[in-house]
Amino acid sequence: MTTMTATPNHTPAPRTDDPGTYPALTALMLVFGGFVLPVVGWLAGVVMLWCGRSFTAGEKWLGTLVWPAVVAVPAAALAGAGLLREAQAAGWLIAAGVLLAVVGVVVLALTFVKLLRAGRR
Repeated sequence: MTTMTATPNHTPAPRTDDPGTYPALTALMLVFGGFVLPVVGWLAGVVMLWCGRSFTAGEKWLGTLVWPAVVAVPAAALAGAGLLREAQAAGWLIAAGVLLAVVGVVVLALTFVKLLRAGRR
């Protein structure tokens, strides 16, 4: 016969983290892998990110989508400028593309810091 107690006698399983440098290498591959090997480096970082246990689902989606957004948004503005025939409108789109590229680099750096901090908790 078993008795019921007010407090259960079990503790949650401890969180199993990734080995020491894995989260840092993952963040480095995500941010700089796209510069070193344009698509392959970023894909390797994404695979490392999704295989890692140190990151939440939201952090995994952030790390996955930040590179395509940082590349696609300024590229779309610059491509739009190339399609326009009016010099003034094209100039504004070029300026917007350059500004968006700078903002993208800042967003990429902030994502890198967020993923590094997430890997350390």
